[in-house]
Amino acid sequence: MPKRILVVEDDPLVAMMLEDALGALGHDIVGDAGDIASALRHIATGEFDAAIVDVYLESGLPCDAVAEALATRSIPFLVATGGFVGQPGPCWNDRPILAKPFTVDSLEAALASLASK
Repeated sequence: MPKRILVVEDDPLVAMMLEDALGALGHDIVGDAGDIASALRHIATGEFDAAIVDVYLESGLPCDAVAEALATRSIPFLVATGGFVGQPGPCWNDRPILAKPFTVDSLEAALASLASK
């Protein structure tokens, strides 16, 4: 089932690739957020079904506030990461992971696991 998805990613090239892949899979992109503040503004609207969230934004800052805001609102999200540096906060526990670099197939599988949660 197509979803409206928020992309939270600070690397413009990765964000563009995610948006292209999501479009190819039939999903609608409701917006992209390249920093924590814009992600929180999007979350406040609640106008999307799921999110893909990069663990680290803004020069390596963990975006736990974004994950916590999504979890508080029961909005499903998956974690996009090239690898955790240090221990992520509990807000990331049990979230599907999309390893970077990703393929369309791995994105599709991560979204499917999100739907089964």
